Parts: sequence; structure tokens; C-alpha cells
Amino acid sequence: MEITSKSQAISIDTYVKQVQAQPKTEPVSEKEAQSQGLQTDTVVISDAAKRVQEAQKQIQAIPDVRADRVAELRNQIENGTYEIKADQIAGKMIKESLMHDLFK
Repeated sequence: MEITSKSQAISIDTYVKQVQAQPKTEPVSEKEAQSQGLQTDTVVISDAAKRVQEAQKQIQAIPDVRADRVAELRNQIENGTYEIKADQIAGKMIKESLMHDLFK
């Protein structure tokens, strides 16, 4: 099975050779660009984007495991005082299943 014709392959090769033949330019620092009268690209981050970045940093700082809660539950299980609330668990499972079905 042929995906591209030979003429397309030749035109692509021609383009690649043309790009490779162009002279390479060296990066110029912002100070050098200003002294030569060249314009430099600038990026401005909006306040909303800054808040999103800050929120992402804070979320990444939150540990995946809440060690205090794990220790509390471990103590309750070891002491035999941990209560399983089957009706609440079943209710949450049904709610989650219904939400999943609605928003598939």
C-alpha cells in the first residue's frame, strides 16, 4: 500500500533541503537586540493566569495522603471503635453511580 505518491515525496525532499540550506542564526540577548535596534518578543501573563499558577502550586503542595486521618482511622480499627456506616456508604455509592451515568 502506497501512502504518498513519489511526486509528493520529491517535493517534501526539496522543501527539507531548502530549509537545511538556509543559514543558521545565533540567539541574541535582549540587551544586544536593543543595542542593534531589533525588537524582542515579550510575554505578559494576565492576573487570572497568575492566580491559576499559584493555585496549581498550592495544590501540588498538598500531600496525597492525610497522615493524621490515616493514624486516627488506624487507632479506631486497632481499638475496635471504628464503625462502618453501611447506609451512608451505600447512599454514596448509588449517588456516584447515578452521577456517572448522567454525565457520561
